[in-house]
Order: sequence, then C-alpha cells, then structure tokens
Amino acid sequence: MTFDGGGVLRSLIDAAPTPLWLIEPDGSVALVNEAAATVLGYSEGRTLLGRCSHEALHPRHADGSPYPREACPIVAASGTVGHSHAEEFIDRRGRPLRVRWRLRQLEDSDHKLLTFTPRQSTGSPGSLVSRLETESGGGFAEIKTYIESHCQDSTLTPDRVAGRAGVSLRTLQAMFAQENTSPAQEIRRARLIRGDQLLRQGLSVAESAYSSGFNDVSTFSRAYRRAYGRSPALTKGQAGLPDLD
Repeated sequence: MTFDGGGVLRSLIDAAPTPLWLIEPDGSVALVNEAAATVLGYSEGRTLLGRCSHEALHPRHADGSPYPREACPIVAASGTVGHSHAEEFIDRRGRPLRVRWRLRQLEDSDHKLLTFTPRQSTGSPGSLVSRLETESGGGFAEIKTYIESHCQDSTLTPDRVAGRAGVSLRTLQAMFAQENTSPAQEIRRARLIRGDQLLRQGLSVAESAYSSGFNDVSTFSRAYRRAYGRSPALTKGQAGLPDLD
C-alpha cells in the first residue's frame, strides 16, 4: 500500500470530524488531520509530522510521572486494537485531555491508524469540556484562532468548529455566550476582517468576498456595510485602485 496524503484524499481526511492520527512503522507521526490537531491545541497538524507519536500524545502521565515509550499501549501495540480504551493525552500547552481511542492496522501496510474522541460526557477536571467552560478565556482564544485561520473556507460552520474542538454545538455556544458572542458571529467577523484586509490590498469586491468564505458578493457587501459603515467598493477605491466589479 502506498500512502498518498495529497490532493482529494488529503481534503477528505481533513474534512473528517473524527480525530485521525496515522503512525509510521517506527512510531513517528505520518499524518494528523485538522480534527486531531485542533483537539490537541495545534493550529496545524503538519507541525507534528515526523515526531514520535508517543512523545506527541503523552510524553508523561497526567500526574507528571514518567511514561516510558515501551509502556505506551498505542505505539507498542501489535496489530489492531478494536475495543476503545481510556487514556489521558497531553495537549500542546501541557494540559491533560481524557480520551477514548482505537487503533487499526491498515491492510497491506505497516502503518497504524489511531482514532480518538475526547471524553466530554464526564466533564472531569482536565477534560476539554472542563477547560472550555472554566478557563479564563484560554479555550475561547484557541477556538477563535482556529476560526480566524479557517474563515476563508466557505464550508466552515459552528457545527464544524464544534466537531474540530471535540465538543457538542451546545457546549461551544455556551462557552461563546460567556464572552457575549456566538460561533456564528465570530465566523462572520473573521470573514469580514479578512475581506477588509483583501480590499485594502487591492483585490476586487468579488475576489475579496469569495476569498473570505462568503458564497456570494451581495451577502458580503451587505454585511460589510453594516460592520464598517461604508460599501466595500468605497474601501477598495480608497486603496487607490479602481474597482471593476
């Protein structure tokens, strides 16, 4: 089996709401989709490529005690682990994240596919849900960063953001409500900010709209006028370039 991480296959993997983590025969990271990267606090999965999977997932136990690689039930597993198992991963900031995971040995390949899901039902201390609900803006800031870096994708919705964060839409909305906003509002705001930046760079109104995640120019123009008090064409004109839309 030859693994091809590019093109349509890469897009399909990233669009999957389930965190996916592909492990090389030597235990290093071959591929991480957006859902897995986001749950673990990374803005881009490619920053994890080539790293030791054990060190990237749980370099230590949640209590701080050493976690030897040879004791890792994931990297040290031989073949498929069909039943889900509980484990505590360590995210990018060093915080514990309780998950349930499965492992599948891919056919005609030495690669293993790890799938995992945050254990959000318990609301236990250290879980992603607990962090989103109790941290002073930390979880909110992480999700906002994800929205800002993906707002140009017209398929980005509150449901998809919740899936990337590994929480329910209701939990995500409650967390945003504590900041007097909503996921939909933040997606719209990020798209408008991006659109404004593109207009000031000299892009046309249509190019700015579509490159910011809007599906049509009229929706972008109306939203832009409400947010900035002027038309996008005027902003484009002030950039010193005529608008030919």
